[in-house]
Amino acid sequence: MATLPIVPDTVTMTTPPPVIYFDFVDPGSRLAAHLADDAGAADAVRWRGLEFRPPPNPLIDPAAPTWRNYHARIAGLAHGFGIPMRTPDLIPWTRKAHELTEFARDRDCYHGVRRALFEAHFVDRIDIGRIDLLVEIAHRAGLDRTETRAVLDVDRYTDVVLGHRAAAAAREVGMVPALVAGGRSLEGLAGPDEAARWKRWIGTELTAGTNE
Repeated sequence: MATLPIVPDTVTMTTPPPVIYFDFVDPGSRLAAHLADDAGAADAVRWRGLEFRPPPNPLIDPAAPTWRNYHARIAGLAHGFGIPMRTPDLIPWTRKAHELTEFARDRDCYHGVRRALFEAHFVDRIDIGRIDLLVEIAHRAGLDRTETRAVLDVDRYTDVVLGHRAAAAAREVGMVPALVAGGRSLEGLAGPDEAARWKRWIGTELTAGTNE
């Protein structure tokens, strides 16, 4: 007679790791990313690029009053945290920038490239929508120029970036930055109260595991 496998009385459900959804041209995402980095929690979370304005939607006008006010509020908050944040002249599409970070993830230099892209947009005001400029940013972060150019030219990681958008939609994430952890989500960062909330969440949801 065949022996049936023993089935445990309880099934242990693993909790998925926290996720931060962000975009490189979003001021709130830059501040949220800094808070996570400053807390030493970069490796305690899954970083997922989520395009703020995916193509073929029109580009964001940096002179539009709503956007200008949003940027000014976050820039003021960022200054209090010692984060430089200049006003970019152009807000490009960011799909290629996110493709670059996925390539960097496979080359074990994700965080260096992620931080460099935020700096390029908000400090150096570089057009991070241009492949040639992305290649130079990648090279300075340690990636090979030729390989990076080839990867971006053939859209090798486009499906990965689009997959992040689909996963965000499945989780009902509607804006960036967003932190999804423990079945809860925190979306948006546009003022001091939200910045304080992000710091609390990072402290409780992300850094707890890094201090064990």
